[in-house]
Amino acid sequence: MEINFLEIILYIVNIIILFFFLRWLLYKPITRFLNNRTNEIQKQIDEAAQKYSDAEQLKAKYDEMMENAQDLATELINKSKSVADEQARQIVTEAEESAEEIRMRTEKHIESQKQQAVLEMRQEVTRMAIQIAEKVLQREVSYEDNKKVINEFFEKVG
Repeated sequence: MEINFLEIILYIVNIIILFFFLRWLLYKPITRFLNNRTNEIQKQIDEAAQKYSDAEQLKAKYDEMMENAQDLATELINKSKSVADEQARQIVTEAEESAEEIRMRTEKHIESQKQQAVLEMRQEVTRMAIQIAEKVLQREVSYEDNKKVINEFFEKVG
C-alpha cells in the first residue's frame, strides 16, 4: 500500500470544492431563511409586546374612565338630591307663605264680618231703643212699666 500524495491532494481539493459549492448552494439560503425566520419571530414578539402594552394602556384608560364615570354619577346624584331638597324647601316655604296669607285674609274677613255684625247689632239696638222710647212716650210710664220695658229690651238684646 502506497500512499499516493496526488490522490490525497485531489481528495482534499475535491472536499474543499464540495465544501464551497455546498456552502454557496445550501449555507447561504439556509442562513438567510433562518435569519428571516428569526427576524419574523422577533417581529411577532415585538408586535405582541406592543399589543400587550396597548392593552395595558387601554385597560388603564378604561379603569380611569370607569372611575371618572363613577365620580360623575355620584356628583350627579348629589346634585339631584340637593336640587330636590332645595325644591322641597321652596315648596314648603311657598306653602307656608300661602297658608299665612290665607290665614291673614281669613282673619281680616272674620274681623270685617265681626265689625259688620257689631255695626248691625248697634243699629238693631238703636232701632230697638227708639222703639222702646216710642212705646214709653206713647203711654204713661210707671215704674213697673219702665222696668218691664227695660227687661224686654235686655231679653231681645240678649
